[in-house]
Amino acid sequence: MATSEESSPTSAANAGDERRPPAWQGYAWALAAAAAATLLATPLVSHLDLANIVMLYMLAVVAIAFRLGKGPAATAAIVNVAAFDFFFVPPRFSFAVADAQYLLTFAVMLATGLVIAHLAARLKQQAVVAALREQRSHDLYEMARLLSGALADEQIIDAATQFFARSFGAKVLLMVRDRAGNLAVPDAAGPAMDGIDMAVARHVFDDAGRAEAVAAGPLFYVPLKAPMRMRGVLRVIPANATVFEDPGQRRQLETVAVLIAIALERVHFVTVAREATVQMEGERLRSGLLAALSHDLRTPLTAILGSAESLQLGAPGLTRDQGALIDAIRDQARRTNDLVENILDMARLESGAVRLRKEWQSLEEIVGSAIKARAPALMAHPVNVALPADLPLVECDATLVERVFVNLLENAAKYTKPGSAIRISARVEASELRVDVADSGAGVPHGQESAIFDKFVRANPAANVPGLGLGLAICRTIVEAHGGCIWAENPPAGGANFVFTLPRGNPPSIELDSPDLP
Repeated sequence: MATSEESSPTSAANAGDERRPPAWQGYAWALAAAAAATLLATPLVSHLDLANIVMLYMLAVVAIAFRLGKGPAATAAIVNVAAFDFFFVPPRFSFAVADAQYLLTFAVMLATGLVIAHLAARLKQQAVVAALREQRSHDLYEMARLLSGALADEQIIDAATQFFARSFGAKVLLMVRDRAGNLAVPDAAGPAMDGIDMAVARHVFDDAGRAEAVAAGPLFYVPLKAPMRMRGVLRVIPANATVFEDPGQRRQLETVAVLIAIALERVHFVTVAREATVQMEGERLRSGLLAALSHDLRTPLTAILGSAESLQLGAPGLTRDQGALIDAIRDQARRTNDLVENILDMARLESGAVRLRKEWQSLEEIVGSAIKARAPALMAHPVNVALPADLPLVECDATLVERVFVNLLENAAKYTKPGSAIRISARVEASELRVDVADSGAGVPHGQESAIFDKFVRANPAANVPGLGLGLAICRTIVEAHGGCIWAENPPAGGANFVFTLPRGNPPSIELDSPDLP
């Protein structure tokens, strides 16, 4: 650390030296200062002691050292000793010395001048370093202030561009991590893309442990490593190829890269949190509306359905048209009631209000109950049940699994022609129980095999089929709550096949009672 601290002031001093005149001019000024001190002291030689004349020469050395540096100051010290000896030490206008004690004066004068030159030059150097450090600290503060208020990646890119242009005279290109976790180049990069080596950029990005910039010719690729993960790569094109050879400038570059990475990570998590909050609020609002709507509709629908059934049973003298009208009212009320039931079930499942009551159940009984519950909708569709006799018991919530069969059967009845058969089969596969509900309809549209299980998504919205697209979403929620999975297939023979699995578990053994032996 000490070495880098020492080299940084040196570079800073060199940066300040760029504003100085050429070196030969400094030495010329040193000679001119010695001549000026001599001219100033000549009229005063009869009024001042020689010790005070020496002080005038020391003042000239200090001025040269502070203004022009160590070399010209040392030159001024040597020339001043010679001028003092020649013009003021007896015998005057000669380098001869009458009193040998003046040799000690010359030595002390020269040594003092050299020390003053060194100290004055060092003080100037430290002043330049302090000013440079202050400027760097101010630039970092401004950069941190801009990044703290950034709410999007574009604002971070603008802040980085301004900082590097102001502090280093460099051009930058910020390549950030996209949602897929890959290194992405901004679409509007334009001329900044010139000369970029994406192979080097991706290498720096993929090397998650890297913490230093990588030089590729005149370019620098700086990793943007945040506390959680790598956020991107910063490509820097310095105006001066040697600007980052200074350890202080290199640390400044790495510090800014860390600030940019932290800002990118903060913006990322703020965006994720905002999207999650919006999604949660939307889901909560939608669930609340669905629940309220279903409760408000359920009571009048139940009344309408009960009234229609009462009219049908209690009025035998109705005409055929009146009977058909009552049947239509009853069917539509039952269908609307089923929609409300689906809405209420989805609201309950999403709110977590439904708890599974798992017990060992016979799949055959669940299927039979579901077929009976949907008997009116399945009147035009023969249902073939092919369940093996040795099918084991399954641990599940019978009411909810029955709901899965009800929705699958109703879905098959809606999207198949009257008279077409529906087949239910099951078999054991490893540690799962697989159930197939197949029909002979048009099948599932290509590419929609997974989307049809989302809420309010229908396979063919243009078809004149009533429904809200909640039945299959309810099936998926129930099956996944049991630890299984559900999907749709298009068999080669045609139609659609909906498959869901349930964990097999370890069903209890059933002991049959044997007659007592005599």
